[in-house]
Amino acid sequence: MDSDSIYDDPQKLFAAMTAGNSHLPVPTFLSLAETRRMASKRSNAIFDDREALFGILERYEETIRKRWGKRTGEQRRKVLAKAYPDIPAIHRPDFAALRREGADKTRAGIRFHDAFLLPSINLEDLVKPKPLLMFLNARGRQDPDIFVNADFNSIHLANTSQAIIPAYISGHTMLLLGQKSASTYGRLISWDDDDTAFDKMSTGIGVQPGEGLLILEIQERKLSFLRSCAEIILQDLPLHDTTIPVQPSPPSLVTNGLENSEWPSLSKEILEAPYSVPDQYDVERLRSFVLAKVDEAVDHIWLLREDPSHFQDTVRDWSEHRQERILSVNGKTHPVLRNDTFWERVISNVVVDAYLTLVAWDQLSKFVDQLNVLRMDNVDRSQTAAPISEEYQEALCHFSYFLDQMTKGPILHYKTGMPASPPLRHHFSRQPQDPNTTKIVVTSKSSAYTKGDHFLWTLEQLFDGEQVFLYGLENLLDEVERMICSSGQNRGRVSSWVARILSDLSLLAELRRQIGLLHPGAAMTEAVSHEEKQEEFSSRMKLFSRIYEIFRKGMALAGSGTPLTKFNYPSEKSLNATITKNLQHAENSLDNFWEVVDKQFLKHGGEDLHSMLGGILPQREIRRTPDWEEIDRKSETKDDATQNLSSRVALLELEARSEKTISSETPVQRPQKVKTRGTASESVPPDDPPVEPRVYQPPKFQVSKRGFKVFSTLFHTPSGEDLVGEVPWSEFLSAMASVGFSIKALDGSAWVFEPQSDLFRRSIIFHEPHPGSKIPFQTARRFGRRLERAYGWTRDSFSRA
Repeated sequence: MDSDSIYDDPQKLFAAMTAGNSHLPVPTFLSLAETRRMASKRSNAIFDDREALFGILERYEETIRKRWGKRTGEQRRKVLAKAYPDIPAIHRPDFAALRREGADKTRAGIRFHDAFLLPSINLEDLVKPKPLLMFLNARGRQDPDIFVNADFNSIHLANTSQAIIPAYISGHTMLLLGQKSASTYGRLISWDDDDTAFDKMSTGIGVQPGEGLLILEIQERKLSFLRSCAEIILQDLPLHDTTIPVQPSPPSLVTNGLENSEWPSLSKEILEAPYSVPDQYDVERLRSFVLAKVDEAVDHIWLLREDPSHFQDTVRDWSEHRQERILSVNGKTHPVLRNDTFWERVISNVVVDAYLTLVAWDQLSKFVDQLNVLRMDNVDRSQTAAPISEEYQEALCHFSYFLDQMTKGPILHYKTGMPASPPLRHHFSRQPQDPNTTKIVVTSKSSAYTKGDHFLWTLEQLFDGEQVFLYGLENLLDEVERMICSSGQNRGRVSSWVARILSDLSLLAELRRQIGLLHPGAAMTEAVSHEEKQEEFSSRMKLFSRIYEIFRKGMALAGSGTPLTKFNYPSEKSLNATITKNLQHAENSLDNFWEVVDKQFLKHGGEDLHSMLGGILPQREIRRTPDWEEIDRKSETKDDATQNLSSRVALLELEARSEKTISSETPVQRPQKVKTRGTASESVPPDDPPVEPRVYQPPKFQVSKRGFKVFSTLFHTPSGEDLVGEVPWSEFLSAMASVGFSIKALDGSAWVFEPQSDLFRRSIIFHEPHPGSKIPFQTARRFGRRLERAYGWTRDSFSRA
């Protein structure tokens, strides 16, 4: 190649590349000698400060904790400001800097360089009791290379906004992972002299030297800050006296269980993450979350078919989050609200979303299992200098792409539903409808940022794909959750429907974060071509696409799905002849609706919907209310009255989304007529209910008085003597913990309950009442029904200790 070619001169190459694109980042160009000098200087400083900090912690860490705990907030601020005079005041100072300056100004200079480089060092977070202590423990007692990936990921916004542009050094790879001394940490290897040098960079084992210099700068600044903090807190003690005996390591401060009456949460984990030792990839937790979502999707489908109240509530909820509900700029309602077209859209969305959600999460669960198998062959290569297999690298790349594509569904629902949600609808207006299109254009009435409404501004960023890329989906979701948790007013502005969407998005973001814990780095996304990723995704989603295309042909569901009043289901009322007829009327209306759906799908698709989902959607019996004469005749026998009423309640507690299916190993008695997939069957004589043998006997629990009250409400029967009422969410959590569940809050409204006993099998997801803090009585009974389905529990499973 000609020596004058621009490809031999990085500066000429970048000049040519930026000639037609002024936004393309232009790095600084460092010589090899300058790069080595800077790397060596920073590496030495890192190891010097880390050694000094380790020596302090060995002897005085418990003293630091006691002194820090006794100091007031103002005293802590003074310590932090002395160690770092220009320390930012607020959480996520990089977010604030970008909001203030805008992307163009950010690219033009480095006014807020430190805010982008060290976003975790700020007063709002570090003035709290635990973060600084965790920060000192993690960085002082662990080798620097453990934090390489976490430190680079922490400047996501700096990279995407071009607030900080890594220097460019061609032809070399910098080694950090697995390097345990100052002489090798940040060592450069040449692509010409080492055949593995480029591969190490492309697989994330090594880094581009410019990025490596940034990582070294971040670590140098953090360790210098922490060493100063420790020395200020202990300024009256002989820190360099090595004759003072070494003390035992103090207990971990990382939140693992109930602490100060606060339950573990994903948001708390994420807030603590910048100050902790990076998490390790948790295979079982990842799998548990995904399987719980699959179970939730399965139960949602069956409850839509089985329970008129659940169907009615779901359709109504979706209808309130349609953009047609937003008034136009002229203050007028959308014309489609006055005809069946609106309800056709709503009901079709409810049905399609239910089935496609199941298919998507089922495919994701299969992908997770495949990834875990491959991981076992690469388990010793994480966070080391050993390369992972090509097959595993490609699988990680495909999985990352799958998550990106799967995220688009909830994002689309959020984009259309959040502005229309009742608490926020007044902030938006709809442009007059163009009669030649069904597209609806919604705009914000005024700038949320200009109004100082940072919560609404953050919610709006999720609309824009460029902003999501810029800030990072997980970062935006974390900020939304932080604002919700810190403000009751913000919590009230998020509807339960929006909260569920945020829960799904946060779980997908958590899956992406977990994969990042394995083998992070941009190289993971380049292991296969974009075309290969698209082809793999399309292959996995063939069933999804087929079902979607069939539903797109039109189902004509509005006639059988409206008016919604025909699905009124008075299951909370005491039984009599009239109530029984009302229950049966609602059930018949729901059966008729699904009969239309099934016939239309068969007509357009040429195959039965549930046959198409064989192996994904387990079959389930649909329970229906017997005639009043049968119930009345049975109740005439005094000895059988309580049993009959208990059985009857079991039939009525079918509302809302169940979180667990009845497994084939856990059959239950069903003393009523049953039907499958919308076809009614004859009544089962109540005097002779079919009884199938159980191979699993649910355990018995002795619980506290308050716990017993909770479970008595969940499994309440009309024959019971307990007074019915709302259940505080906090007491429900305590009751579930008392019977062996570990509990963690996800973002949004979802909470994951993970059983500690293998007998319980999989985890279960419940959604916190929103925006209130108490579970309504009817919802509590639904929770009880879910637990009965999942674990075979009944009222008799609990006794007072």
